[in-house]
Amino acid sequence: MKCAKKLLGLSLAGALLMGTLAGCGDSPAPSATPAPDDIAYQAAGIARDTVLFTVDGADVTTDDYLFWLLGSISDAKQNGYLADDTAWEEEIDGVATSEYLKTAALETAKLYAVMQSKAAEKGLALSEDEQAEADAQMEQMSSYLSMMGYTLEEYLNSQCITEETFRAMNEVYYLNQAYVAKLVEEGDERLQATEENMTAFLDENGFYSCKHILLTTRRETGETDSSGNPVYEDFSEEETAKVKEEADALLAQIRAADDPEAEFDKVMQERSDDGRDEEGNLYSPDGYDTYAGQMVAEFEEAALALQVGEISEPVKSQFGYHIILRLPQATENETYQGYFQTYAMNQIVDGWVAEAKVETTDAYDALDPKAFYNKMTELNETWAAEKQAEQEAAAAATASPSAEPEGTAPADTAQPTPTPAGE
Repeated sequence: MKCAKKLLGLSLAGALLMGTLAGCGDSPAPSATPAPDDIAYQAAGIARDTVLFTVDGADVTTDDYLFWLLGSISDAKQNGYLADDTAWEEEIDGVATSEYLKTAALETAKLYAVMQSKAAEKGLALSEDEQAEADAQMEQMSSYLSMMGYTLEEYLNSQCITEETFRAMNEVYYLNQAYVAKLVEEGDERLQATEENMTAFLDENGFYSCKHILLTTRRETGETDSSGNPVYEDFSEEETAKVKEEADALLAQIRAADDPEAEFDKVMQERSDDGRDEEGNLYSPDGYDTYAGQMVAEFEEAALALQVGEISEPVKSQFGYHIILRLPQATENETYQGYFQTYAMNQIVDGWVAEAKVETTDAYDALDPKAFYNKMTELNETWAAEKQAEQEAAAAATASPSAEPEGTAPADTAQPTPTPAGE
């Protein structure tokens, strides 16, 4: 398991909409009646504004931290830990479970605290457009929750976080992006997409570029699968052997040419069975900018074994025989340059986080993750029961008795109870 949850590359509300609210979360919900500021005290016995630790002197409170502690516990459960009560007494990656979970949450809270402090030092804030986008995401989140049968306040209470703090966390994504733009504007060499920086980044992270000539060894059967895609059948052994002979002959022709790369392009245009448009033009005449894991294993292994400008022997995959030409890294690819800047900024942030000084308080040291989570589970059960009772009462009140024959009880019109987040 990883100790830090990096959401700096994705807004927090968006991440929750795609994750926790889609059923991936495991954080339970509270009772329906507590005052907005009471849930943290009910679950952990600590007031929301209690300082649990400081990061380079900046306070991190209960309200900042318990959200991440719930996430830490949820991650552990989803990864097969905490299957029962005895698991709390075991270890994760050689560290006592409770300490591991607290530290994982602390590291994430620390990450956000550092980014907020660094942005403040630069005088960075959200633009009007960014604030509007952040507000729109919150509204989308609220609307989604409403359809599920609960309010934004109820949901955030279930995460032990106030709306104010949640919004502040959500804004860290934009602050991170603003910091990147500021460093680029200032000419910080670490974020400049130079040939040297881009090549090192692409090599280190498994990106590569190549062209290929594909000689297929399969044909369409004329049938389609359940998704409407063509169904293929493999060539016979005799047919496949003939394709291999042709691939060998084409490779020899290419290598014998005065300009092998020019000959490669000529053969590719004339013979490749790779995808073509209605006019017969290849979809990717300039080759592919790709990354480790994207292509079939046989193709990728052969491509990565080549030096730039080198041409492979025919390589067999499920699609046929490939003759591959390794190309220089796509350092001018704008998408990859964006990836590089995100990567470079993450490296900078990692340095900040590693250097940040954390001082915990007695309240943090005394916090028991197991007791906290068990209490949240108890509150969740209470909330679920009260929510179901409310819905059943509302359904009964709106049922029309005239729709039932005289002397019979009204039909059960109660709607299915929405499952609280984390159930």
